[in-house]
Amino acid sequence: MESNADGRAGKVVPAGANRWTMRDVMTFVIFNIVIIMVTMIVKMAEDAVLSPQNTFFVGSWLFPLVSTPFYLVMADRIGKRGVLSGSILLFGILYTFMGGVYCAPVAVAGAVVGELAMWGRGAYRSIMRAAAGFFVYWATFACYGIVPYLLFRDAYMEQLGAYYSASDVAAMVAQYTELPWILLMLALFAAGTALGAVVGAKFLKKHVRKAKIA
Repeated sequence: MESNADGRAGKVVPAGANRWTMRDVMTFVIFNIVIIMVTMIVKMAEDAVLSPQNTFFVGSWLFPLVSTPFYLVMADRIGKRGVLSGSILLFGILYTFMGGVYCAPVAVAGAVVGELAMWGRGAYRSIMRAAAGFFVYWATFACYGIVPYLLFRDAYMEQLGAYYSASDVAAMVAQYTELPWILLMLALFAAGTALGAVVGAKFLKKHVRKAKIA
């Protein structure tokens, strides 16, 4: 018998156990669709009631808060390498097709870092490891906002100026280029992920694992 990283005992993993089944693929697709839809719905609601410069202070913790429970259930049910990197790449592909071509290499880098962070047997079934890995998902998401200011600053600001006021654009530039703001954003992502993990862990232990559906 072996113990997983979160203390659960499990059998010795046989060769080939990391191969994905059709059920794993379906679970991955369904849960990622839910995560993306929940994030988009929250984003639209946020944009409807807040100015662009204020969404920074809400979305940075609210997005991971509402999506982390779903990710933890998905990671626990699949429990195999590739869950995090695949999720990061899927979100990156979505942003790439939405017009952010620069998101593709950012997503690849995030996927590599994320999967390295999850290296080791039982990592995906450890709530703490899975939550820490999901923070990489949101750190990569943060880079989707940072990169265009760094590489295409003038063109990007001109594009934003067509939709937002000068004060909003100035605030957004500061938030995505100045180190104190970037560190605050990452801290908010970490806080939201941690709170989401608390909620997700309770649901996972009380319902999913208890019902033996994971």
